[in-house]
Amino acid sequence: MKKILLILICFSAIVILFSDSQELLNNYYNDATLENIKAVLDEAHQAEKSSTAQLNLLLLHFNEMSKAITQLESMNADLQPAQRFQLANIYLALGENEKAITHYDILNEKFVDWSCPWRHKGEAYYNLENWENSEKALSKAIEARIEHYDAYLWLARVQLKQGKNKEALKTFDTGMSYKGKDTEDPEEEFSSEEESFLKLDILKANKLKKEVKELEKALTAKYPDSNYWIRK
Repeated sequence: MKKILLILICFSAIVILFSDSQELLNNYYNDATLENIKAVLDEAHQAEKSSTAQLNLLLLHFNEMSKAITQLESMNADLQPAQRFQLANIYLALGENEKAITHYDILNEKFVDWSCPWRHKGEAYYNLENWENSEKALSKAIEARIEHYDAYLWLARVQLKQGKNKEALKTFDTGMSYKGKDTEDPEEEFSSEEESFLKLDILKANKLKKEVKELEKALTAKYPDSNYWIRK
């Protein structure tokens, strides 16, 4: 995140030099009072089509988020489980996978039967291309909650990366049998589009040519502009 912050700070210097809104951003950087924060927010709301106003808004949010994360880390020992989980998820969303894993580890140790931290840790390890630890974490997520739909789909992804193609197909089918039966909204965890193209990759890996042809035809019609076709 430090690298991202540095890039944004350098970019903000350019914005300040050439922006008509430089005074608002300068005021905020010099003194981050609620009044100065509100001024940037108000301008972004009133000038929705102004790229400068929207960039100022982005810089403000990222700067405030960075400060909040630093503050939360200083309160690390006092974080409640749900707060720690949210912080870990923020790190995951920012691509700070190692930091996310550090917090998931703490939750896994204290709440071994809490499925979600295991599942998200599996995603973090997946992003790091650490297939072995990703598989272990996702298997623990399923062990903790048998109907954890998206944990199966993430596990199928990992197994596909490992060349465990038959296992990936079985895992995917098992996960689909739990879709809609889990406590979470499946679309929020794993979109129908992601699900469909994962299935296509698994069918291809298992050389199921007839099924691949049928699904490709359906997906071409349903998702003609998907990035999947560009990557193909």
